[in-house]
Amino acid sequence: MKKGMEAAKKSMLARYPFFGSLAASVEYVETARVRTMGSNGRTIYYNPAYVEGLTEEERTFLLTHEICHIAFDHIRRGQGKDPVVWREATDAVINQLLKRDGMKIIQGGIDYPEAIDYDADAYYDLLMAQKLDIELSEGMLEGTETVSDEETELEEGDQIIPADEVMDDDHSLWDEEELEEIEIFTPRDGKQAGTAIGRNERPIAQIGHGKPILDWRLILRDTINYGVDWSLIHPQIEDGIVRPVLETWPMPETEIVLDTSSSVDDNLLRNFLRECKNILQFSRLRAGCFDTMFYGFQEIRTEEDIDKMVFMGGGGTDFNVATRAFSLRCDNKIIFTDGCAPMPEEPIDAVWLVYGDEEIDPGLGKVIHITEEQMKKLRLP
Repeated sequence: MKKGMEAAKKSMLARYPFFGSLAASVEYVETARVRTMGSNGRTIYYNPAYVEGLTEEERTFLLTHEICHIAFDHIRRGQGKDPVVWREATDAVINQLLKRDGMKIIQGGIDYPEAIDYDADAYYDLLMAQKLDIELSEGMLEGTETVSDEETELEEGDQIIPADEVMDDDHSLWDEEELEEIEIFTPRDGKQAGTAIGRNERPIAQIGHGKPILDWRLILRDTINYGVDWSLIHPQIEDGIVRPVLETWPMPETEIVLDTSSSVDDNLLRNFLRECKNILQFSRLRAGCFDTMFYGFQEIRTEEDIDKMVFMGGGGTDFNVATRAFSLRCDNKIIFTDGCAPMPEEPIDAVWLVYGDEEIDPGLGKVIHITEEQMKKLRLP
């Protein structure tokens, strides 16, 4: 299996040559006492039987994942932090970075799209602040646990083992200096995206189109910025060739947060998205989902981007999460919701588009209610 690991190292270094010196300095140890692959910050331990069952692509991903833990010094940086939340945060951020680079997350790996907008410490702080209810079960997360010196035997299912209890292939004991925590990757059995309440992917099909609820030109008018782009509306003709010219175009920036909590059904979410398509005619968009946490913005440039959006949610509703999601540079802030939650602690100047009869008073911004009868008339044939 060493040949397989060597191939994975070569593949990893072809993608990330700056890991070269680090990958060369790390020791690689085969051992059957580790069920998958893990690291203590200096050495990578792997089970040859498990690694042999992976494809070359999966081996490359997993090895790169572990090298990232070492490169980013996650074990040392995690000292004093909640180990469950820290490993959730570090795994999520690493996996999204690799996914953005075109790598496919290994089956059972953590896949939280919103983590791409954070570094590990910031994402950890976010998870802690939101007090996510993370439940662990055997084989569900990658992480570290501390095994006391008094323990002399491992029970089936233990994930973290002290090095003095682990033998390599020639049955010799590991060095005493290896008495540290080892971080082991353990794929989850199910396909659920996460263990936090409500962290579920919601497929929304056949979004379609709808009549505009509002005249968005009027709402966005006062916040329009201007940029320069190439245009063929007033082209120049040189030597019989039509050439575009630089023209000034209005380019407002709008951020939209979509309530995807359990009280918002798929049909209501479709209504949200149809109106996003109408706003897109007058503004550049970034849109993201929230329930008890915010799942990150996605760039929207075409209607197809809306049709292909990944929607997460299904939990409770926290408007503090929604209002804190907006960036400082944002010109227009819009919240699509059914209004079923307490108002945020800090008022924000945003447009609240409330579908239904829930009366809200956010203390700042503009509230627009859309009734059930209005929604029935909005759908285009």
